[in-house]
Amino acid sequence: MTDLSGHRSRHGVDYDDHGVRDAVRAGLGFAAAGLLFLITASLWMSTCTGSTVDALACGAPQRAGAAAGAPLILLAGAAWSLLRGARVRREAPAWWAWQGAGWTLLVLMAVSVVVALP
Repeated sequence: MTDLSGHRSRHGVDYDDHGVRDAVRAGLGFAAAGLLFLITASLWMSTCTGSTVDALACGAPQRAGAAAGAPLILLAGAAWSLLRGARVRREAPAWWAWQGAGWTLLVLMAVSVVVALP
């Protein structure tokens, strides 16, 4: 496929810059979404005071959803990146970038599980 963007590899390397950029962009996007959810859930749960009025916004289902949201976002991103890396492996030389993004998201998922637990 012809690259119509006009970008050329500055270092003369042999991999597909477009595939690497897509993998990095996807990995950073999922990581940012997971971090944003984790921060939002932490701020939301910090407003729970334990009064009876908070039962609708701070009950057990809401706490469980807030604790599981960021890891689920990161797990979905990791699964998507790893599957994309396996699919691209047959076609393009930038498969390693997708695999790296997937494994990085899996590590971030494990860290977010530890952070989200009470």
